[in-house]
Amino acid sequence: MEQTLGFIGAGNMVSAILSGVLARGLARPEAVWLSNRSAEKLSPWEEKGVHVTQDNVIVAQNAQVIILGIKPQVFPAVLPQIAPHVQGKCVVSLAPGYSVSYLRGQLPGALVMRVMPNTPMKLGKGATVVAQAPDVPEELFRFVHSLFASAGAVAVIPEEQMDDFIPVSGSSPAFFFRMAAAMVDAAKAAGIDPDLALTMTAQTMAGSAAMLLETGQTAQELTRQVCSPGGTTLAALTAFDDYHFEEMMAQAAARCAQRSRELGK
Repeated sequence: MEQTLGFIGAGNMVSAILSGVLARGLARPEAVWLSNRSAEKLSPWEEKGVHVTQDNVIVAQNAQVIILGIKPQVFPAVLPQIAPHVQGKCVVSLAPGYSVSYLRGQLPGALVMRVMPNTPMKLGKGATVVAQAPDVPEELFRFVHSLFASAGAVAVIPEEQMDDFIPVSGSSPAFFFRMAAAMVDAAKAAGIDPDLALTMTAQTMAGSAAMLLETGQTAQELTRQVCSPGGTTLAALTAFDDYHFEEMMAQAAARCAQRSRELGK
């Protein structure tokens, strides 16, 4: 039986998921409902045959699997709107912080799942974590899993690890983007064309990621392979040591996870 999909929110993340779903044929456009306050964001999807509305309740009424792609701060306003219409339906939260137990309390009778995707889903290269959901029927769980697998890799983890996983794959694209920007700025200061520097920096990041995923070697082993005794790479890494790079990253991860807990319930 075809599942009717609903999306509340039409931001970048929902757009990435929905693009993957339609491209892989996991749902027909006419089996998808999408709501957003902005008619401008809805228009491109309406042209593809998706049902669009500015009323969240209409999505909750018509869909069997409802994905909440809204900011955590909006949850207190949206959850009471949809609560009367989601009993027996699957509600998937993409927001940090809000626990399954809290969402169940706000949405009585709903089958609740927590998922944390990231923005590279827009290119089909996402890294999504899905919290274990023992009360969700296996077939339904697999269906939700497939929605996110349509745009990248998916891992299933215990729910209690969700907040601590956000700096691993949820927020972490921003870490890499900021590092890339700093590398380009340094190249530009040395007189290198910034567009060329960006291309080569991004390709180096992509190649390094592929080595981590495909060689079976650890990050430490691959680092040693780049380093020659007394060479340029070791000289560069002394700055990482002097400025306590690992301590900074640990602090970034801790602050990210803590903010998730503050945002949620």
